[in-house]
Amino acid sequence: MADDGAQGRPLRRWVVAGIAATVVVLGVVAATWLVGGRPPFDPNAVPGTQVVWVTAPSGADRGTLELWERNRFRRWERTLAVPAWVGAAGISREAREGATYTPEGTFALTEGFGRLPADDTKLPYLPVDPSNTWWWVSDTESPLYNQKYRCAEGDCPFDTTRSENLGRTDPQYNYALVIDYNRFPVVSHRGSAFFVHVEAGKPTAGCVAVAAEVVRTLLSTLEPSRKPVIGMYAT
Repeated sequence: MADDGAQGRPLRRWVVAGIAATVVVLGVVAATWLVGGRPPFDPNAVPGTQVVWVTAPSGADRGTLELWERNRFRRWERTLAVPAWVGAAGISREAREGATYTPEGTFALTEGFGRLPADDTKLPYLPVDPSNTWWWVSDTESPLYNQKYRCAEGDCPFDTTRSENLGRTDPQYNYALVIDYNRFPVVSHRGSAFFVHVEAGKPTAGCVAVAAEVVRTLLSTLEPSRKPVIGMYAT
């Protein structure tokens, strides 16, 4: 019996250790399920399964951009969180032409463009060629207001001094996502040319600006079938 007891003690220690290890593993699995936490938006108020969420303190020009995605288990996960620049006057519902507010609200993300190629993008992507003939119209008197348009500078049917040449804006428009603010329908003077673009180390005139690799990540991750949106809110 003495020999049996000596052999039983290691066996019991092995069993106890196995139980403890199982508890630890289960704890890690449980923690994994909780990564990301509760989304900061109402999941029932967004149309799809991808949300770019931008927040900044009221009146501040610096905040955070997050990407939230709903996985195959129907759980929302935060898959990206980075610093972001916003408009010099902050995020506001008073966004309009000539102001430096980033528009507050939730808007669709349906397309992108850029001076550099982005072959892995899933959204429609317009390569802006070096001819500098692509514009975003900010001329409030033009019927093309808040639309992209291609024309040689001297032949454009709008005031080019009140519009943005997409090919000349470096590095901001190396990669960009179009924010569908004031697009469908377009209302004159309510603001134009709002994008998520590459940051230049300073506040924007109303866009959201992040590092180039972050814009590339968004372009390669967002999918039209998942109906991505961007929510921009002052906190």
